Amino acid sequence: MTDVESKILDETTAEPTPELIATHYLASVDELVEHLRAADQLGLGVRVSSYLVAADDDSDVYSARWELDLLTASPVHQEDETE
Repeated sequence: MTDVESKILDETTAEPTPELIATHYLASVDELVEHLRAADQLGLGVRVSSYLVAADDDSDVYSARWELDLLTASPVHQEDETE
């Protein structure tokens, strides 16, 4: 099998990439859990990221926020072969 044939075979057997339905920005863990449960009930995939937001412009106090991407299916995470 040539490299081209191998690449074509990989592309035809690979699962399609899930599409983004919506992005939600959440301020509490309770909201995040509620959204995760709803997505699970609907059979949808999610991708969650967390980040910090400064409470005031001149403050050293930060609060956690979450970004939840709602997807058509669960994304498949592939490990790097170099690790």
